[in-house]
Amino acid sequence: TGQSKVVPVTPRHLQDLIRCGSRAVLNFAMKNGGLSLLAGGVLNLQFPSNIRVLTQGGKEVIYGFSSGTYAKLNPMMAGLGLVPRQEEIDALQTNLTPAGWEKRYEFIYQKAKEQDVVSIIGVAPVQTGFARYVKKKHGVAPRDIWKLKVIYSTSVAKIQQEYAPRLRALYGDVPVVELYSATEGAFAQQRDNLPYIQPNYDTYLFEVETESGVKMLHEMKRGEWGRIIISTAMLPRYRIGDLIEAMGKNYFRVFGRDKPEVVLEHRLWKLLVGWAV
Repeated sequence: TGQSKVVPVTPRHLQDLIRCGSRAVLNFAMKNGGLSLLAGGVLNLQFPSNIRVLTQGGKEVIYGFSSGTYAKLNPMMAGLGLVPRQEEIDALQTNLTPAGWEKRYEFIYQKAKEQDVVSIIGVAPVQTGFARYVKKKHGVAPRDIWKLKVIYSTSVAKIQQEYAPRLRALYGDVPVVELYSATEGAFAQQRDNLPYIQPNYDTYLFEVETESGVKMLHEMKRGEWGRIIISTAMLPRYRIGDLIEAMGKNYFRVFGRDKPEVVLEHRLWKLLVGWAV
């Protein structure tokens, strides 16, 4: 999250990410008919995991975007039946240029259009971007190609407030489950129908810098907000650059990046709207 960086995938980091990252998927399945909900294809819109080669200690190490790397290393993702497989995405040798996006989107569409895709997991702007590409290029919306059961969306703020309506319009009127995750970890997820997230306290330590000082996340009262500080097994007291607000009863929402304009907008929103929304 934030400025580009190279983060090593240590065994402990991967273990924590896999355990916490799978909770939203398994929780939704168990509350909506059981593990049979996981049967079917999962549309894979993850980034490539092989963008650069780093020379370290006389050895060459291939690295890429965290979403693609985790999709390739996470055994749960393999068990879910990614369409296409991450190895196929990597084989395209694409980047984040417009041509790279189009090549990747077209490949995914061709591989998945005849498949029984039941869910999608990924970054919210990429999910909407792919749907717009398919509609513009092929004249059909994803909702008319696949009958999704759920959309798992991650990596940006205001997923429920801003992205969920767009995603339902493009992919069909299905639940949108939010995951608060990044390269640095899988920190929280939506666990019920309320449009908020709940943290993984058993794996990460959460603090918040508020106007009244630094306090533990679980100490925050409804309406309090501030800059979140997360300690992982690899990153102690890491300022990830997000703003978080307590919604009461251990529910939270990440409402934006730590930027002056976002802080100003939130202060105005609190003054004008308060708890009406």
